[in-house]
Amino acid sequence: MTRPIVYDATHLVSLGSAAGAAGIGRLDVAFARHFAAHPRLACGAHYGLRGPHLFAPARLSRIVADVAPAARDDSADWAELRGWLLGAQPDRSATPTRSSSRSALSELLWRTPLRLANDAPRALPQSSLYLNIAQHACEFPALFRWLGRRPDMRAVFFVHDLLPLDRPEFFRRGYGPLFRRRIDTILRHAHALLTTSHVVAERLEREIAARGAARIPIHVEPPPSTLDETSVVARDDELAHSDYFVLLSTLEPRKNHLMLLNVWRALAAGRQPAPKLVLVGGRGWENEQIVDMLNRCETIRPFVRWTSGLAAPHLRRLLANANALLMPSFAEGYGLPVVEALSLGTPAIVSDIPVFREIAQERALFLSPIDGLGWKRAITDFNEADSPRRLTAIRDAQSFEAPNWTSYFERIEAFLDSL
Repeated sequence: MTRPIVYDATHLVSLGSAAGAAGIGRLDVAFARHFAAHPRLACGAHYGLRGPHLFAPARLSRIVADVAPAARDDSADWAELRGWLLGAQPDRSATPTRSSSRSALSELLWRTPLRLANDAPRALPQSSLYLNIAQHACEFPALFRWLGRRPDMRAVFFVHDLLPLDRPEFFRRGYGPLFRRRIDTILRHAHALLTTSHVVAERLEREIAARGAARIPIHVEPPPSTLDETSVVARDDELAHSDYFVLLSTLEPRKNHLMLLNVWRALAAGRQPAPKLVLVGGRGWENEQIVDMLNRCETIRPFVRWTSGLAAPHLRRLLANANALLMPSFAEGYGLPVVEALSLGTPAIVSDIPVFREIAQERALFLSPIDGLGWKRAITDFNEADSPRRLTAIRDAQSFEAPNWTSYFERIEAFLDSL
């Protein structure tokens, strides 16, 4: 059955230009951009105190354009970072640079009217399909009671992982119970689920079975690289001849930055010139040790930079010309940076965890996240242009079968049509 689509834009409105800062947000932006222009879109939705406010399709398109404007390739911050990688800039503190974005006041002025907007007399059409990608506000079950009053509708939620239930030590204090309320809401109302990997789908099936609930359809579709949406040329001959590595993730304990920074400390103290390391990501939680080491360790200061908010063209160029992407995470639900790097033909050195084995198609170098010496040896090998290990990794990356957005949404829509 072909159902009209209601797209939940609460996350986009609530976070504004920060909505695409992390993987979940970038995927939400990609979905919103696709369905905002889709002929089946009936309306967007944003939660208010008395239920969802509805947005006309044209308003949803404007929201997507405001949240993720067309990226330009002329950022001063990017020019400074590129200059540092090429050795043309003086050393300075590793405290993060941040590409320019809207001020807090302009974000507030943009967000407030949208929180109140309601394109009346638009109503939720009969037999429509409600699509929620970012799970925003699902910890407040009262906001979703209206779904129980609409048996004609089908609700589809995207579940990225269940890590806060399985590894609560890697999340903010109190986040586990909040996340459990979120999953309770989703499983209470969902007629179907979307996810990114078979590892997560199997975990979801165990969770549903443990609750004694009826099985619901789960569709697995690995998301493509969000960096493929820019047409900017990725090749940069000068950067390609510079030795540097990239770690793309929020600064938080689960991502294992501290191990990598200690590896860099050892490399910097060695006899051979140390490569450079670029950390790209916002500041998460319980990362005081990471930030202290970045700001206070004089040994690594000449070799490590931390930046956030890089536009897609800059991030694409940074990844495409790196020696390798590094992802030493303890646990992940997907790992979009791995797909982004391999899609560009950039080697990836990643943790040996099941989800990375699945999404990297065995075309990465897999190491234990607690094997610091192994990571040090691998980085040293990848710092040599003619290293057999590096050449093998380049061939593996170039044979990666990158998913693409056209096929991705074709399969997503075929699944939605089956509901």
